[in-house]
Amino acid sequence: MPNVRATRPLLRGRSAALLVRLCLLSVLWATLVGGNPEGLALGLLALPLAAWGSVALEPPEDVRVRPLELVRFLPFCVWHALESGLDVARRAFQSQQSLSPGQWEVRSRLPRGPARFFLNSVVSLVPGTLAVEEEGDTLILHVLDVSPEARATALAQLRDLETRVARVYGLPPPPRGLP
Repeated sequence: MPNVRATRPLLRGRSAALLVRLCLLSVLWATLVGGNPEGLALGLLALPLAAWGSVALEPPEDVRVRPLELVRFLPFCVWHALESGLDVARRAFQSQQSLSPGQWEVRSRLPRGPARFFLNSVVSLVPGTLAVEEEGDTLILHVLDVSPEARATALAQLRDLETRVARVYGLPPPPRGLP
């Protein structure tokens, strides 16, 4: 018999939303202050208040978060934020412009709700990609390169990101095979 307790999220509701928002704000803050000790110290005071304020002003839906998976997700966020920034900088400083911007639509494999919202917030971790709109199950993405090779790479990275977000929210792995 499977251990139901091992798969059940440990945090729900406001506490889960508070933890997710605190983690996201912390990554953003650390990026903004660039590791400056004074800035990080200020963040230790301000970030919990900002996260609490965001939960008070925008109450969460029924959110279930697996804290260990969220902690595992943070290094992924930091690494891919750096990778995305370097990709954009590389493109900007190349003598030949390797930009072919455009939009494409992709069907999200996550259910509507907090997990999909979180995915839309972090989809910019896929280099050269930004979610600009959502229509039903379709994400409309702005991309820096619409070539078939870039699209295939971005789609594979997006699918990996969906799987990681599903783990954070204690959802079953998204179904495979969706274009």
